[in-house]
Amino acid sequence: MSNEEDWKEPYEENGITLGPEEILRREIEKSKNLKVERLKLKDEIDKLQAENARLAQKNQALDEEIKKSRSTSNKDAAPIQPQSFSAHSPRWSLFLLIFNSCALAILLYFLIQK
Repeated sequence: MSNEEDWKEPYEENGITLGPEEILRREIEKSKNLKVERLKLKDEIDKLQAENARLAQKNQALDEEIKKSRSTSNKDAAPIQPQSFSAHSPRWSLFLLIFNSCALAILLYFLIQK
């Protein structure tokens, strides 16, 4: 069977048998295209690696800046105490109750007018 495969001639898409020169030319074109694509990909990889290194350096600088600002803010300022919301809760709930009642009254008024 391997001898039969050796004797098979490659065919073009429209059924014409290709000559050895044409086959060699196509293989050379494929090889050139693959080399060009490989060079483009290598160039793209180099660009991405450079970008990655630049971003890593920028990230490290920002991390250091954050650490410095945290250390200076902790030394200079007293710890922030969270304020309780319950102290303002009765006034806030009263305001919301009055506001919603007024909005409901206005909507009912316009509904009745129609």
